[in-house]
Amino acid sequence: MLTRPLISAGFLPLPVWLIFVTVAGFMTPGYSAIESHASVMTLGEGWSLWITNSAAIISGAALIVFGVGTWGASGRIVSGGAFCWIIFGISMIANGIWPMGSPMHGLYAIGIINILGPALTLLECDREALRKRMIGFTVFCSLMGVLYLWVILVGLDPEGYTGLTQRIFGSINFLWPLVFAYQSMKKDTAFAKV
Repeated sequence: MLTRPLISAGFLPLPVWLIFVTVAGFMTPGYSAIESHASVMTLGEGWSLWITNSAAIISGAALIVFGVGTWGASGRIVSGGAFCWIIFGISMIANGIWPMGSPMHGLYAIGIINILGPALTLLECDREALRKRMIGFTVFCSLMGVLYLWVILVGLDPEGYTGLTQRIFGSINFLWPLVFAYQSMKKDTAFAKV
């Protein structure tokens, strides 16, 4: 079945996002990856804009494919976890289409749903061995997502370091699909057989 290669798309978002955005940052005059969010580069032009937008679009497409894979592997008609990954992927693609400042950049912040993605996906997984391997990491990723949201909402994101905090928490967020894809390929899980 096609589920295994679809779940393997989870390997892509973290390295694509980090590598592309890092390269674009070096190409953007005056840009500081420590001080500024990656979205700031969507206001530029030339290669750095193209690379930044590509990072968002490729990562978003991979998240959608990953979501479809987890949906198929769950065996459910409706999958809340898959829905979260697909919506998050769509919001990432929107980040690559519309520049920062536009409400369409991130589709009105609908990507916030990614906080629920790991927990719901694991909840819908009926493979005990995979769940046991992923539960601690899932709790960590979910709590870090909530912490980052809280830090931003109450204004505690340290001025001059917002780019760094975005990269730290964004990397944790994108790491979950990568670890899940890796763990699901192990022979003791049904996901490895589908």
